[in-house]
Amino acid sequence: MTRAPGNAGAPAVVIVGPTASGKSEIALALAQRFGGWILSVDSMAVYRGLDIGTSKPPKVVRERVPHRGLDLEDPDRDYSLGDFLRAADEALSEMLAAGAVPILVGGTGLYLRGILKGVSDLPRRNPHLRKHLLLLEEVQGAGTLHRLLQEKDPVSAGRIAPSDRQRLVRALELAEQGIMDTVGRAREEWRSEDRFPSVKVGLLRSRVEITQRITRRVDAFLEAGLLEETRGLMERYPQGGNAFKALGYRELAAHLRGECDLPAARELIIRNTLRYAKRQMTWFRKERDVQWFEVSGPIESAARRIGDYVAERIGSTAGIG
Repeated sequence: MTRAPGNAGAPAVVIVGPTASGKSEIALALAQRFGGWILSVDSMAVYRGLDIGTSKPPKVVRERVPHRGLDLEDPDRDYSLGDFLRAADEALSEMLAAGAVPILVGGTGLYLRGILKGVSDLPRRNPHLRKHLLLLEEVQGAGTLHRLLQEKDPVSAGRIAPSDRQRLVRALELAEQGIMDTVGRAREEWRSEDRFPSVKVGLLRSRVEITQRITRRVDAFLEAGLLEETRGLMERYPQGGNAFKALGYRELAAHLRGECDLPAARELIIRNTLRYAKRQMTWFRKERDVQWFEVSGPIESAARRIGDYVAERIGSTAGIG
């Protein structure tokens, strides 16, 4: 995926920052102000049925502002970086054909980097080989796939945890086709320059405020029915899947399996989300050309400041093409 998406048009607007910082609210405000469509860059929001815990916008919001990058796969199926980049390119082309300003928002740094830099096309998944590999692990026991990968691609094996079956299977699948060290390979092939112009905005909140917002957000999710949503997903997909690694769902799944009580699961969600927010900031601080904005309290004032900045930059930046 090395082509630039779409034809000439407005620069993309990219919004980064930690979870609970207000990215979605800013994106919506900018979309309404500039006639934009939103592309969600969230590796868990691609799964159908994971609605509450991934903060998917309600139907009324999606009717007002078109969203892409949501509900692309069933939660018991794996969805790769390559799958997402193909869908993202199609969405960006659709936006530009409609004359809409593309607004990229989400917390998955690897996915965003892939969109901005582009990576070489990798082979699609082989369902027959994947089934065979998973059966092999089931018959021969935990650790089988990791040992096999160590034989075929030791560099990738060193990057992937023995318990991460999704990535192990994908690495083995590629190794069978002579493609080694897929993580390092993808990063090495990222271009130094972005493949299309964009205006990048970052949101900064204090650690204290992020903690407060994450705590309120988790409680709001629980009040909205996240536990019931998780229970329903487990009933429909008893074999699990990559989607059940999502924050909130994995902790509540553990509660529903009897591994902890609900208060403990709540505390674990908050703690794990805070750790994730810290990792997000480590990633996004390395992103080039981001204009960071200090944000505190309600989002309205920040939305105006950021909107004015974007208006100035859009007027002086060439379009995608």
